[in-house]
Amino acid sequence: MNRLAIKIKEARLKAKMTEKDLAKAIGQNINYIIQVESGKKIINEQVAEQILKTLGEKMENFQDVPSEPVKPKVMPATAVKKTQEPPQKAITPTGRWADALSGVVRNYDITDENGKVLGQKEHSIISKKVDQIPYDKVFFVQLTEYALNQHHIYLKDIISFVSCEAFSSNGIYYLQLNQKKMIRYVEKTSNKTAIVSTGKSENEVNVELADVKFIGKAVKVERYL
Repeated sequence: MNRLAIKIKEARLKAKMTEKDLAKAIGQNINYIIQVESGKKIINEQVAEQILKTLGEKMENFQDVPSEPVKPKVMPATAVKKTQEPPQKAITPTGRWADALSGVVRNYDITDENGKVLGQKEHSIISKKVDQIPYDKVFFVQLTEYALNQHHIYLKDIISFVSCEAFSSNGIYYLQLNQKKMIRYVEKTSNKTAIVSTGKSENEVNVELADVKFIGKAVKVERYL
C-alpha cells in the first residue's frame, strides 16, 4: 500500500465517512474507493486532489517525501594471497606418441649433382620416415649431367638417396671422386677396389674404394615426364 492510499483512508476516517459515502461524493462506486485505499488502483494527481478536497484536506499535505538514497554497502577488500605456480617442464614425446606426432609435411630441396638447388619437393613424414627412409637421412638429386640408361635412369629423373658414408653393396651412388660430385653405378671388384661407371663400358673407371667419398645410395627413382 502506498503512502497516498493510506492518507486517503485516514482522511476519510477522520471525516467520519464510509467508503460508500466517499464514492457517492466523488461520483464513483464503492469498489473504486476500496481499490484506491488498498493501493491496488493507482490514481493521478488530479483525482487524488479531488478526493482529498472532498475530505477537507489539501494535496500538499500528502506529497511523498523522497527518501534518502540507500548507499551501497562497501565490503572491505580482502587481500588475495598469490601463489607461485611451479615451472612447467618441457615434455618430449616418446615411443608411439612420437610416431603419432610425426605425421607432418616437409619441403625438401631438389639439387643437381653439384648441389645447386633446382626446386623443392613436398613429402609427408609418416612414423618419422619418407618412403620408408628416415626423414633426416633422405635427400633428392635431379640427374642433369649423364644419363644412366643401362640402369633405366634418364636425364632429369629425380633420385631419392639415403645418406651413407661408405660402400655397402653394388648400386647407384651419389659420390665424390677426384674433387667432383657425380651419380654413378658402383660395382665392387675386391675388398679395396670397385668399378665406377655410367653403365657404359667406355665410361668405366677402376678406383680404390678409399679414394671415393660416398654421400648417398639411391633407393628410388622418380621418372621425369
